[in-house]
Amino acid sequence: MKNNDFLAVELSKVEEHLLKALKTRSKMVKESLERFIKSGGKRLRPTLTIIGATFGDYKSEVVVPLATSVEIIHMATLIHDDIVDDAETRRGTRTVQSALGKNTAVYCGDFLFTRAFMLIADMAEIDMMKDLSRAIAYICDCEIDQNEQKYDQTVNVRKYLKRIDGKTAALFSLSIGVGAHKAGCDKKLTAKLSNIGRNIGIAFQIVDDILDFTGNEKTVGKPLLSDAKQGVYTLPIIYSLNSSYKEKTIKAIEMIDEDGGESLLKCVIESGGLERTKSLANKFIKKALKITESLPDGYGKEAITEIINKQLERKF
Repeated sequence: MKNNDFLAVELSKVEEHLLKALKTRSKMVKESLERFIKSGGKRLRPTLTIIGATFGDYKSEVVVPLATSVEIIHMATLIHDDIVDDAETRRGTRTVQSALGKNTAVYCGDFLFTRAFMLIADMAEIDMMKDLSRAIAYICDCEIDQNEQKYDQTVNVRKYLKRIDGKTAALFSLSIGVGAHKAGCDKKLTAKLSNIGRNIGIAFQIVDDILDFTGNEKTVGKPLLSDAKQGVYTLPIIYSLNSSYKEKTIKAIEMIDEDGGESLLKCVIESGGLERTKSLANKFIKKALKITESLPDGYGKEAITEIINKQLERKF
């Protein structure tokens, strides 16, 4: 059993590695990236990498750079997302694109991807590099799908789940899986952990999409209903569009700039879209818990269970 301070100590090392890895000759870019790092973030992905590695032969000097690289990949995708969305703030801090302009922000995102690969180049075998590349390609592919589905009122639950599987769950799955693999876990255990990560990731994104309606900007880290305003229809809206409230929902979407989304929130509640979304989130949370029950007893199992339960505790 690891002591209670283990995860905090390892994550503090990840923070140190992040700051070192993002050094650049441009003072302006360096300061902007440092603000981005220090603005917070849940650090769920590096946490999963660390936890995954505890199921095998844990070596901090190997796991911490790996966990750092996973977080840097995530940061790169966020920077590119903010460019596409023309977002001004994230987590209460100016986005890189807002501070430096879109052109520089694109290069910053690309810079982060290269830094992530540099961190793991010396320790990762070819198969791991292939898995990492496949995951990034899948994330990009699903982001393209999301962009192509903007303002599409016929988008269905299946397409939505595929979208978030790539957009969010793939990196969760990869994070815990590479940690386990690098710590010498067998294929069966690594696959099981990767599956848990995928289910946690899907549940996490569904809950985020609920909080986009019911949370507050500080909790969500960006303005509420920002997805709907950008034409990205998440599960509460999809359920509402596929109910007897379809016409009301379409009108509410058209009024979103006029009433700030008040009519849309009313529609997703009255149509049952919000409750159905919560039900699906709980389904994936329970699925992750069920697989976790079959893991070997110890720190890793307890830590994963705690992460899953926190998804239930998020105010949605």
